[in-house]
Amino acid sequence: MNLILRIAIIAVLGSIAQTYLPWWSTVVVALLVEAFVGKADNTSFFSGFYGMAIPWMALAAYIDVKSESILTVRILELFKLPQFSFVLIIVTGLIGGLVGGVGSMTGGWIKAAFSRTDGERN
Repeated sequence: MNLILRIAIIAVLGSIAQTYLPWWSTVVVALLVEAFVGKADNTSFFSGFYGMAIPWMALAAYIDVKSESILTVRILELFKLPQFSFVLIIVTGLIGGLVGGVGSMTGGWIKAAFSRTDGERN
């Protein structure tokens, strides 16, 4: 399946899952999407990374705008980071991307493990 389509599926299903389930449900969503509709190639990490980084960054930006950056500035002060809201939005996207990427990569490995022919197994 196309990389862009897998990113969109992971983004939509992961966002829906996070609405009703804990944050780590994105790992399960990315794993299942990649295991069932992925290609088991080198793009599996990137589909999960972008599929979760984009929604997490969008949600962080939305919360930042709605709260007028009050919470963002306090968190940045706590961690002694530069006082720019986009820094925390990018860090949030990187964390979400890594979570989704690891789940998706694991799903790709599972698919690769079960899709080998008998001649390739030892």
